[in-house]
Amino acid sequence: MTSSRISAAALLLTAASVAARAQEPKASGHKPTAEEQAMMEKYIKAATPGPEHQRLAKLAGKWKLQVTSWMAPGAPPQKSEATAEFKTILGGRYLHQEVKGNMMDQPFEGMGIEGFDNVTKERFGTWVDSMSTGEMTVRGKCAADAKNCTLKGKVPDAAAGKEVPVSETITMTDDDHFTFEMHGPGPGGKTFKMLEIAYSRQ
Repeated sequence: MTSSRISAAALLLTAASVAARAQEPKASGHKPTAEEQAMMEKYIKAATPGPEHQRLAKLAGKWKLQVTSWMAPGAPPQKSEATAEFKTILGGRYLHQEVKGNMMDQPFEGMGIEGFDNVTKERFGTWVDSMSTGEMTVRGKCAADAKNCTLKGKVPDAAAGKEVPVSETITMTDDDHFTFEMHGPGPGGKTFKMLEIAYSRQ
């Protein structure tokens, strides 16, 4: 584990310990201090799903995907179809997506986690798939009822041999239709639309 993960784990264990002692003062003989109570309340608030999580939960279900991708600016589009299933996990705190289809005439599988961080007030997403061994991570600020949400981050790029900046935009048409677009650098470094996916609920 990295030092940051160890620190985060230590904080969570401390919060859990404080919460447990606060909930069982008679059994343990410990009465939480004002500082411990305040800390516990902060952790509880940060861990409680809110309207942003409820909005993400509406995507739960099975979807059909129309996928259009471009290898470079001006290149002919490549089209394919896929299916996806969204599920809420960990008590509605996160949304898990699993995609199956074809990409460049090859079987394709991918999965991602989306969520809203109550601490940073940011929406975030992570993605891994069968065409890479690296993870894409994006973050951004979007209102719970926003029709358009743009997140920015980085993804390992085999051609560049390093991480490159990317952005993704989700546009909600209604509860049963939305589009996903991803932009990133082309062979010459100029940003272009690499991917567009039209989601339709099954």
